[in-house]
This record gives sequence, C-alpha cells and structure tokens, in this order.
Amino acid sequence: MTEQHLPPDEAPQLLRFSTPDFATPEAALARFRELTAPICGVTVLGDLRDFHVSSTTLHLSGAILLESKSSAMRYDRTAEHVALGMDHFQLVMYLGGGAEFIAQDRTYLQRAGDVSLLDMRYPCLTREIQAEDGFVRGVCFVLPRLLLEPLMTTHEGRPAIRILARETAYGRMLRDYMLALRRNAAELTRSESQAAVQSLAQLVAGGVGNKSVGGDGQITSQSQEALRTRVRLYIETNLAAASLGVESLCREFDLSRTGLYRMLAPHSPMNYIQQRRLQRAFAMLISPAFRTWRIIDIALECQFSSDATFIRAFRREFDLSPGEARKLAERKIAGAPPGSGTPDPQPDAEATRWISQLTGTVLTAASL
Repeated sequence: MTEQHLPPDEAPQLLRFSTPDFATPEAALARFRELTAPICGVTVLGDLRDFHVSSTTLHLSGAILLESKSSAMRYDRTAEHVALGMDHFQLVMYLGGGAEFIAQDRTYLQRAGDVSLLDMRYPCLTREIQAEDGFVRGVCFVLPRLLLEPLMTTHEGRPAIRILARETAYGRMLRDYMLALRRNAAELTRSESQAAVQSLAQLVAGGVGNKSVGGDGQITSQSQEALRTRVRLYIETNLAAASLGVESLCREFDLSRTGLYRMLAPHSPMNYIQQRRLQRAFAMLISPAFRTWRIIDIALECQFSSDATFIRAFRREFDLSPGEARKLAERKIAGAPPGSGTPDPQPDAEATRWISQLTGTVLTAASL
C-alpha cells in the first residue's frame, strides 16, 4: 500500500518573513533581530533604508529548509549564543553572492555554488558578500546534531566549517541533491521526506569525512557506524518504554555490555537515554497538545519515578525548571523561525516544531 499525501492540516507548513510586511525598515530589522537573537547577532551591511529580507521556512521530517533573499548582513555567533544550547549543523549553499566566515582563528571563503557545513557549537562570524544585483540568495538546511553526528568524525579536532568547492564532482553532486530536495520538499509525504533527509545526511557525511576515531585511536568501520545509527534510532522510538535499558539493547542488537558502552561513549547508555527523555519532556512541555498535562504526568510518561526526581534532572540538563520551560510557550519565543510575515506572528506552534527538530525529538501519535 502506498502512503497517501498528508491532508492540508498535516502537510509541511511554509512559514514566511518579508520586510515589505512591516511599516518601516527599522521595524522589520527589529523583528528580524528578535527572531534571530538566540542564534546570532545581526548587523546590516549598507544603508538601512535598503534593508530587505524575504525568507521561507519549511519543516521537514528531521530537518528545516530555509531559503532567503536579503541584503548583505553580518551574523555574529558568539560564545554566549552557543551557550544558549541550539545545537545543530547548517548546510549552506549560496545561489547568488557568497560569504566570508571567521571561526577558530581561520578565515573561509564561500562562493556561489560552493556547499558549506557549519558546526553551530562553535562561535563564528559570517560576513555576506552581495551579488551584482545587490542581494544575497541562499538555501540552508538545518540538521539536528543527532541526525548527522553519528555519521561523522567524532574527535575534537574537527574544524567548525568545511567547504566543498563547486569544481569538485562531490560538491556538484551534493549541490544538485540540495536543489532537487528544495524543489520537491513541499510535495513529499512524511516517510518520503524522512528518507530524503536521511539521504542528505549520508551525502554530507560522505563529503566531509564519515569515519570516526575510536577511543583506541583506530578508525571504526562503516558497518559499526551504521549499527550506532540503528541503536540510536531504536532508542528514539522506544523512549516511552519502561523496559528500555542496557539489557534490552544488548539483546536487540546482540551486543555485549562493553560493546554497547563503547558505542554510546562518552555517555553511558542510561545517561544517554535519560538525556533523550529529558529533551522529549522539554518538547512536550512547550507543546499545546500537552498544555493540560500536569508536570507529574509528563514525568511519568518519560519514565521518571516522581516529579521531584524529574525536576532535579530537568534543571541539571537545561538550567531551568519544567514550569519555567512551560512558560516559554505562553509568550513570544524569539528563537522560532519567521512566521506568516505579520508584524506580530504567534510563535507557539512554530516554537514547538523548531525545538523538536533541533533536539531531534519528534512528537507523533506513535511515540506517545
């Protein structure tokens, strides 16, 4: 049986931001800065009267697609921004113009047609370079760390930015795939979208190095990396199960305890599972679908024995209480992607999707 396309209320939603929807360039810039404040600081390069941004944001199954046309700007992602915890990768291709990046005391130049991968756990200064028509055009895929990290190098010496040049065969192949996904993303079913995003992650990992260094300094095999990904996906789909633990994982994947601990290092298996459950709880707390649930209900759903145990663990993980996290959904959340283009869009549902995607937690009926 083939999957039916999603009904309109479940189809991927296209969110827009456009400066002509605001009364003045100053008002548009103020709103744009508010929306991007948790990720970076923004400075317009040029006359503010010419400031322009037109962007569309599409939430896929496991990633976010952002397309924009804008004036040239400078984006300053500081250590303070990194500390806010939006932990992800950005896969960027400029269709017009380009950018200069400064990260880890190195300077990188990206031209139109190149593909860059930015690791957002590092501070970075981005200075855009406008095309001849005065605008910068780009396509960006936001990939949660959980999706891409298992496929890539895990040692600490990995650079913050990697660029695949447009002259290389692999660079051209990745560019063509990004453009094909951009053209067809809005028409994909949920399962097709998930498969396409996973394929994109595999392509990215193949282009920037998809082997990892183990604790003994040896290069792990592709089969081990594939198994690591399967283990993590199994954990994600069984977070609500009380039986999820070391013994059940060892039985499911025919692993020894030592092998399982090595696979999930530097976390122990139970610490990793608790971290993922806490991130799922965060997404539930800010979701309108769980607004009537008590904190103890969410704690029990995420396999915590009591609300006190849950609150202590939650505060250690996020440096705020579950009640404070819930309040995030009751006011405007600047970290949500641009909304409908109105000067004061309501970001409640947008914030839920945004945080769900970046933490790797997708709330579906099957997972509850």
